[in-house]
Amino acid sequence: MSQDHDPDTRYRHWTRRMIYTAGVKFLADEAKAYWLLDAIASHLPNPKLNREEFQVWHLRVEANRSARLWATDGNTDTPLVQQDIEYTDYPEGMCEMYLIRTPGEPDVLMLPVEY
Repeated sequence: MSQDHDPDTRYRHWTRRMIYTAGVKFLADEAKAYWLLDAIASHLPNPKLNREEFQVWHLRVEANRSARLWATDGNTDTPLVQQDIEYTDYPEGMCEMYLIRTPGEPDVLMLPVEY
């Protein structure tokens, strides 16, 4: 991440369902992956996620460019929600982000190194 990114800066997602850190913004900018933030935000109203204060969001992109997005509680590998993505230009491999829910505060999406 470049030095012009203040690690304390937060950005509000257009849905207003979450805010995200400078690291997440950098990832979305570099990978042209604001669609990933939209996908995560679209799942946040799901009741299965409402009771989880800590969520780990995983994206796995296969060599054929298909992908799977899913969230866990961080303690088990059991998906709370998941979404198959037919095609993406996101780089092949795995990506993880943490989402922290605090009652009365906005949800915060961050990279593991920002936790």
